[in-house]
Amino acid sequence: MKQRTRNSGEHDEHTRRNRAEEALYGSEERFRLAVESVADYAICMLDEDGHIASWNTGAELLTGFRAAEALGEPVLHCFILRDLRAGAFKEELARAVTQGQVRNTTWCTRKNGSKYYAAWVITAVRDSAGRLTGYLLIARDITGRKQHEDEVASWNAELERRVAERTAQLEAANQELEAFTYSVSHDLRAPLRHIDGFIDILRTQAAAQFDEESREYLRIISDSARQMGKLIDDLLGFSRMVRVKLNTRRIRLAALVQEIVRQRQRSLGERRVDWTIAELPQVNADPDLLRQVLVNLIDNALKYTRTRKVARIEIGATVSPRETVFFIRDNGVGFEARHAEKLFRVFQRLHRAREFEGSGVGLAHVRRIIHRHGGRTWAEGSVDQGATFYFSLPNAGGK
Repeated sequence: MKQRTRNSGEHDEHTRRNRAEEALYGSEERFRLAVESVADYAICMLDEDGHIASWNTGAELLTGFRAAEALGEPVLHCFILRDLRAGAFKEELARAVTQGQVRNTTWCTRKNGSKYYAAWVITAVRDSAGRLTGYLLIARDITGRKQHEDEVASWNAELERRVAERTAQLEAANQELEAFTYSVSHDLRAPLRHIDGFIDILRTQAAAQFDEESREYLRIISDSARQMGKLIDDLLGFSRMVRVKLNTRRIRLAALVQEIVRQRQRSLGERRVDWTIAELPQVNADPDLLRQVLVNLIDNALKYTRTRKVARIEIGATVSPRETVFFIRDNGVGFEARHAEKLFRVFQRLHRAREFEGSGVGLAHVRRIIHRHGGRTWAEGSVDQGATFYFSLPNAGGK
């Protein structure tokens, strides 16, 4: 009875083992068939010496070699590498042994001579005891991606070339501007000094010989020479702005505006000016350059409200996630709205010089400074209804 029970147990164990082996074989067979049918990837097994032990459909499509031509051959017989030096592939296998897996890309040649760019992964395969039994090689054609990368690299190289060329042109233009600035500051100033000097001589030595009309002519000539000197100074300041290095830091705009207003208030005499200054935020800017912007705009408001019995000047700001917009509004003589953009051009004036003094450079200077900070400038107004001048500064981290 015991003998029969033992025989029955052995039979059951043998049956279970056979079923497990059949299931394993079936699983391996399904996996093999699945691998062999993959068309997008070349999947092949190599023995310890790097000879091909299996070759799937994807490998045939990638290289052009059929399985019958590949099996048993060295892997380099079918993967014809163009860019790797002799012996490099054996080094790849050796690195796979020590590292477990290696990756690489290179140009290859198919059986028919056409080129393709391949990316592959080589994995060392070991048995349960850790002994090397071969390698698994998986490769795919990434020629399209390589060509796109090469095109992008070519575009970048062309862009860099154009940037370098443009930079050289800008440097040459800056050198020409330097020469122009030197010419203006020396060659044009000398005649003005002569004119002004000889007028002073005439006034002191020959004044008695001139009648009132002639003395008025001398005054006009002298005033014109001084005005020309002021134009030269403003033009030089405008041209130098492109070379001034920005020294950006956090600024309390309210304190800067209050300081400028106090200074201007002391020189107003009997003029009545009603100032409205809203709460102003802190900003990131060059303090010296921003001061020039505010001085220009505040002086502008004071100038063009001179004809008003009570001048009203309002200074404020609005903050958005992207930028902070500042405005200076007045109740002065205003301007025609269709000419608003002309105000920011060099030497553009909308009022006669005898009515309101100025060189026509101040607002152009404002625009250049604000643009260098990454901001915008614009104006709104209407005749005899006042004007509002705006400028913006980008906020830190603003999109």
